[in-house]
Amino acid sequence: MSLLAQLKKDSLLARKAADSVRATLLSTLIAEAEMVGKNAGNRESSDDEVQQTIRKFLKNNQEAVAVIKDADRLAVLAQESAILTSYLPPMASEAEVKAFIADTVAGLADRSPKQMGAVMGALKGKFGTSFDAKQANAWVKEALAG
Repeated sequence: MSLLAQLKKDSLLARKAADSVRATLLSTLIAEAEMVGKNAGNRESSDDEVQQTIRKFLKNNQEAVAVIKDADRLAVLAQESAILTSYLPPMASEAEVKAFIADTVAGLADRSPKQMGAVMGALKGKFGTSFDAKQANAWVKEALAG
């Protein structure tokens, strides 16, 4: 079952259970995720595209938490973040990413900053989107410099 189909199924269950926070969040998420595929050629969104949409929603929630002071709204945002996170694959650990970077850099003939793209490409190939690319970027620079 695709991630989008799972979201639709869970949205229906949430509506039946009168779970308004989950139902509203999933309905909005589904609409946004479906638009990605429709805008890219009138097709169904892939699981990767849906995951990117979920990550965008999570990022928006984290930004909102930083500025909202209302305790009730903060509780809803925390609940929404937990729901969104449950649909994402687990993130790779810092140790896993650093070990992969070290192995990849060790296998390079030329260990210069010019190899940044090759190492980041290998990381994406291995972990997909389940690692913190911004943090990994700093680790790769460090590994290539040393």
